[in-house]
Amino acid sequence: MTMLPLTRVLHGRLRLVLGEHGLVLAPGGAAEFDTRVPHWFGPADARAVGLLSLSGQQGERAHLRARPRAADARPGPEEE
Repeated sequence: MTMLPLTRVLHGRLRLVLGEHGLVLAPGGAAEFDTRVPHWFGPADARAVGLLSLSGQQGERAHLRARPRAADARPGPEEE
């Protein structure tokens, strides 16, 4: 299955390597790529980098479920 995660830089600078190509993303920058391509990402310098990466089964879409399904609604330890 092809995954196309969306990765957005929140703060700092992100070094992204896709196959033989590399790039640096600044805050607000984003990348979407095929995960079948060998990839790596991390800080571009000695400072911390914050990022948000979203991916879903459909690749291009991120899904949010506002309420759990009945099968997911199990009591937590404090409710048992």
